[in-house]
Amino acid sequence: SIITVQGGRALRTWSYLSDAVERVKVELNTEGRPINADLELWQGPDNAPCRIRVYVEDGTTRPFWTVIETPRGPNTVAIRNISEIEFPISARVSSCDVEDPRH
Repeated sequence: SIITVQGGRALRTWSYLSDAVERVKVELNTEGRPINADLELWQGPDNAPCRIRVYVEDGTTRPFWTVIETPRGPNTVAIRNISEIEFPISARVSSCDVEDPRH
């Protein structure tokens, strides 16, 4: 399901406890506003998070999506909207039916 991540440094997380989840698809878009977000993969308490900085001028014309490998659960995907509070983004993180992007 799609979740709104409000601007002003709001944070939303999706946790996957199962080792069976090998990858997730992350989708971000807006209603014509910029996307300015930090996307992180947290892999357990002792690992440094993997970070992606996302900036797009128009989240309707150019929505952002990526596939992230999530080996050896548990894993958490975190999205922080670092835009102003007036610029919410819509986010979806899915573990179902994610194809391997290398094929």
